[in-house]
Amino acid sequence: MRRERLQLAWQLMLRLSIGIYWLYFASQRWLDISWVERLLKTAAEGNYVPLYGDILRATVAWSWENIARIITIAETAVGLMVILGILVNVAGAIGALIGLNLLATFAFCSCPWNESEFPLVFWFYFAPILLNMQLIFDRSSEIISVTRLFRRGLATRASPV
Repeated sequence: MRRERLQLAWQLMLRLSIGIYWLYFASQRWLDISWVERLLKTAAEGNYVPLYGDILRATVAWSWENIARIITIAETAVGLMVILGILVNVAGAIGALIGLNLLATFAFCSCPWNESEFPLVFWFYFAPILLNMQLIFDRSSEIISVTRLFRRGLATRASPV
């Protein structure tokens, strides 16, 4: 019993850390997305993954602002879902897909940041994929989550006095 509680506590700390990670990086674009334009265009032009690079270039040419907003909204939603314990498994899967997209965009391109620091860039984007995959199997919402509190409140109201 004690070992299980320790495992759940570790999962909870990991879950909260991942949620803070997503909210931190999303918050950098909440008020200003203009700095993303040069970054996305450079990554799209230098991306050498065959099909992904073509799709990325076409999408960035279409509207880099919409891409930045969609990514920001998705990262914010994942961060909030993970922290609040709402559909943590689904949020983990979505977070892993976002991480995979970021890895394919920024780690696999002929860009200035990769020429000098490829291992750093690769692991910066690969580690969140692994951590978000851990959330797919997370059970920490059994300890604390908004849905658990909501269920407890409904159970209290439904029980006869």
